[in-house]
Amino acid sequence: MMQSGMLAMLMQSLLGLAFVLGLFALLVWGMRRFQERQGISNNSDFRVVRKIHIDQRNSIVEITHQGQQYLLALSPGGVAQLRADHTINHKSEPYAAPPEQ
Repeated sequence: MMQSGMLAMLMQSLLGLAFVLGLFALLVWGMRRFQERQGISNNSDFRVVRKIHIDQRNSIVEITHQGQQYLLALSPGGVAQLRADHTINHKSEPYAAPPEQ
């Protein structure tokens, strides 16, 4: 008798969990549809090419957007554009200081 009561409680709990997870999945699906209708899409044409960590708080990021490449400096103070062109050479040599005159 006790075992059938425990089994009923377990089944009730599992059905309740399935119901809540189903509602959550429906909510996520609805939000994605709403974003697509509003023109907000995760499929943007931004792509991170590479990211270099200078230290724990600062980094340099190279991204592409609409065929152009951008070099950005990220810091706690904000974002600064270092260079915007499509001639960034991925196989460039490490930075060398200019010769002294």
